[in-house]
Amino acid sequence: MIDIHSHIIFGVDDGPKSIEQSLALIDEAYNQGVREIVATSHRRKGMFETPEETIAQNYASLNEQVEERYSGDLKLHYGGELYYSSDIPQKLDDGLVPRMAGTRFALIEFSMNTPWHEIQTALRNVIMMGVTPIVAHIERYDALAFKKERVEELIKLGCYTQINSSHVLKAKLFGDKYKVFKKRAAYFLEENLVHCVASDMHNLDSRPPFMSQAQQLIEKRYGKRRADDLFYNNPKTLLENTFI
Repeated sequence: MIDIHSHIIFGVDDGPKSIEQSLALIDEAYNQGVREIVATSHRRKGMFETPEETIAQNYASLNEQVEERYSGDLKLHYGGELYYSSDIPQKLDDGLVPRMAGTRFALIEFSMNTPWHEIQTALRNVIMMGVTPIVAHIERYDALAFKKERVEELIKLGCYTQINSSHVLKAKLFGDKYKVFKKRAAYFLEENLVHCVASDMHNLDSRPPFMSQAQQLIEKRYGKRRADDLFYNNPKTLLENTFI
């Protein structure tokens, strides 16, 4: 499997605090069958403003450890989860924030309550810079909830979509704070509006990978070909800098 959305770089956002925690998280992903991971640490004005140089340095240290630990059997890529603000398109154009593994694609996120017209405008602005958005965890956005036509519009615009593996899992009967996201994710899968499933993993406690469980559930529900596309073929195509 290939995971295009993860928080595995230590000491830069709300993910791992140490390189040991980073490696433990990566070990778990590897044990679940993941063989390529894009490190997409947060870039968000006013919340996650770690200097790009620090993120790159910590990534390099982690990547060195991973190469030694896995002898080439696990590959990391550099990227970012870019919270949209008005300066993001220009920063992408100037190379001040990263695309996904140096490709034409960039992982873009919004707040849960970002209005629909703002999402549309933002993604058009990114596309105008020659960058193709991958819209992170579409199940989180109230403006897209159970609105097939809106997601279809974004796809027709040229965007790709991603949902979190944790939200593929079955909702608990009681006390599941992610139940609403799981219902939305199931709807998007049923309507065939998802291009990639990724972990958005942050830690081993509250936000582990869940990739193998999600893959098994999707394969059981939609078949092996669909699961292969969501967890391997589509992410691989994007990392090859090719449109799906």
